[in-house]
Amino acid sequence: MEPAQHRIPEHLAEAVFTRAARLHLQSQGHLNSYSLTELLEAGQAAAIPPEFIHQALHELHQSPTPSPRRQLYGWITRPRGRIVALALTLITLSWGGWRTFSRPAPVATAQQQLETLFRQKKCEQCALNGADLRGKNLSGFNLQGVNLRGADLTGANLTHANLRGADLSGAILDQANLTAAHLEGAILNGVQMKLANLTGAQLQAARLQGSNLTGSDLTHANFQGADLEQVNLSGTVRKNTDFSQAKHLETVDFSGAKP
Repeated sequence: MEPAQHRIPEHLAEAVFTRAARLHLQSQGHLNSYSLTELLEAGQAAAIPPEFIHQALHELHQSPTPSPRRQLYGWITRPRGRIVALALTLITLSWGGWRTFSRPAPVATAQQQLETLFRQKKCEQCALNGADLRGKNLSGFNLQGVNLRGADLTGANLTHANLRGADLSGAILDQANLTAAHLEGAILNGVQMKLANLTGAQLQAARLQGSNLTGSDLTHANFQGADLEQVNLSGTVRKNTDFSQAKHLETVDFSGAKP
């Protein structure tokens, strides 16, 4: 192999780029032709301004035409022609890669995301809306920012789980164990969380508008700064529960709650 600091003469560099472009085209099965739009798009991917693409095409059309091969050779030998030819060669080389990287990354299916969740005990920013997670052991799992809208987590074990910023709107968490769970900034609007264990749960700045926590244990839970508009906390255990700076506390139903 040639040492990295070895210098290649300009005429050999041009030959290398030209040959590499042809080999690349053959490997990709492309035809040796492109539309102007494709050239401009590929040029943009190669950081070559569109005016140089138009200039290159203009100079090609203005060259004498004894034969296509001799015409191109004569044009390339001119200083400006060499620069533009090298640019076009680089466009050709980058075209295949540009087309590959411009394709959107495949989106994992819900089943694949669930498999990732249970294999790695984390699935940050996953879309698990509507997932059936009844009775699942998610203790200590990292579910930060996960979409769990409408998911069924009835009886699930979420002790010490990280649900910061997660969206659980409309989810069912009846009889779920959320002891010491982190739900800071989580969206819990319309959640059904009856008879759940929220001992020591952290719900600072969480949004719980219209949620139903009837009969749940809120001992040492922290609702500081949470939005509790129209929340049902009837029959709950509120021993050492922190509601400081909670919003819309006057709309909460505390009937039958135990201090």
